[in-house]
Amino acid sequence: MVTVGDDPLLGMVVEGRYKIQSVIGQGSAGTVYKAVQELIGREVAIKVLHDYLVSDDEFIKRFRQEAKASSRLSHPNIITIYDFGVIPQGNRPYIAMDLLLGTPLSDLLAQEERLNVDEAIPIFVQVCSALGEAHRQGVVHRDVKPENIVLVERSGQKLFPIVVDFGIARIVEESDAAKITRTGTVCGSPTYMSPEQCTSSKVDNRSDIYSLGVVIYETLTGDVPFHSEELVRVMAMHLSDPPTPLNQVRPGLRFPDALEEVVYRALAKSPDQRYQTMEDFAEALEASMKEPEKPKVKPSPSPQSSVQDMEPGPLAQDEALHPKRSTSQDTGLPNRPSTRDLASRALEELQHRGPDENQQSGGGDPSPMEQQIAAMRAQMKSDQYDSQRNASLQASSFKKGRSMAGPGKVVPFLIGLASLGVLAYLLTTLGGVDIPAKIEQTVKGNSKTYEDADKLIKEGKLADAVHILEGLELTPQQQDTLDKCYLSMGKWYQKSGELDKAVENLKNVDPDSSSGKEARELLKKLEKEPDSQDKKQRRRRRSR
Repeated sequence: MVTVGDDPLLGMVVEGRYKIQSVIGQGSAGTVYKAVQELIGREVAIKVLHDYLVSDDEFIKRFRQEAKASSRLSHPNIITIYDFGVIPQGNRPYIAMDLLLGTPLSDLLAQEERLNVDEAIPIFVQVCSALGEAHRQGVVHRDVKPENIVLVERSGQKLFPIVVDFGIARIVEESDAAKITRTGTVCGSPTYMSPEQCTSSKVDNRSDIYSLGVVIYETLTGDVPFHSEELVRVMAMHLSDPPTPLNQVRPGLRFPDALEEVVYRALAKSPDQRYQTMEDFAEALEASMKEPEKPKVKPSPSPQSSVQDMEPGPLAQDEALHPKRSTSQDTGLPNRPSTRDLASRALEELQHRGPDENQQSGGGDPSPMEQQIAAMRAQMKSDQYDSQRNASLQASSFKKGRSMAGPGKVVPFLIGLASLGVLAYLLTTLGGVDIPAKIEQTVKGNSKTYEDADKLIKEGKLADAVHILEGLELTPQQQDTLDKCYLSMGKWYQKSGELDKAVENLKNVDPDSSSGKEARELLKKLEKEPDSQDKKQRRRRRSR
């Protein structure tokens, strides 16, 4: 609390009831004092309109409107109004309200930068409940922002929110409400204004939903969806620019997809596309935090699964197909079942089936399935000698440390691959198992490609893209792309105040690349930049 020595109201007893003791704070419309209601000894807060605004009839009407609007409301998360009137000295209107001993959300964000989801969502569900009650009473707050959400310790809850300052709330039912706001005048804080407020259009409860969406966005990410040094530019962004999705605001910062969708819908430009009531908004916030029920039916294998990830069928349950360590003295390396072994087991399985199971035709001619079996058996016999010779060459090459990439390896590999394709067809036809997609994945491997990284970059997921690029053999052009990602992440971490991570990413930039010069300049700047500079800038933006 700040004591102002020349303030004429200090020590005054207002209308014989409230003795003013000290100054709590100041806002754009008035000063808030700590006072004592002498008759019962209750400490209260007295909000008095600034004396230089008294001559402005619009501000006086708005101030009285705050008292009338707020006095209607009775809710645990809304500040309690005890009384209102006019101080004879200077004809200055005042409101007597509950004295809150807590921390505005804006101050908490200035200290902590952001809150985790488990802390934030319960707070905003209660704020939705408070604003929902106000809307049912015909009151639209019109100035929802972190400064007007005070967090106190109450009912065993350390972060219990109280919504304050209905100073520019509008009584929807009053016919003369439009007269209070002059044409072309906007009410609210530009950073948290709804698009309809920015154009001085008619507002309703859905405007508060938009503003609360901005507050939730800032609380979760540490930054507002739209900011600029020019307030007019901020208002223009509310009207036209889409917000960056929550999961793309910061590298490594992830939220449930359902929560991202809830906030994105609250920030819709058109009121008709937002949630229509605070109750709906609160339910959506709560539902977004619930874990989805696990499906009772076993999900189908993912595209990245290998053949080994599939549920074992009749062949896979045979121990003869399981990988075993070789006892051969020639290679000393572990062996896996070869394509030929798998094909042999498939043939044996087919031979033990009856004519109906093999789809044998009624005549004496072999069925297409039998023709495939015969062709596969002939191919295996013709390949037997080459395969044995190749195994000897491989063992000899390993002993001498030579490469195995000669022609003797390529031909058997291609033949084996063809056999694997035939096996896939047979198993698919007979067993009803979707093998081809699995075999294709096994042949190609599960590694990510540059195209995967490029797609992530376009989606703004730089950290995931860098993780892929760092594991690839890159061309000079692709390496330049990686350096640009390092530079962008370094800039972001610098803006977020995480200077260690910023330096780490900037040092990864190749000094000779197109991004090298800028990275070196930023590194020099970071050596002189204080850690709190960015936080001070964010506090200045909020205060504006």
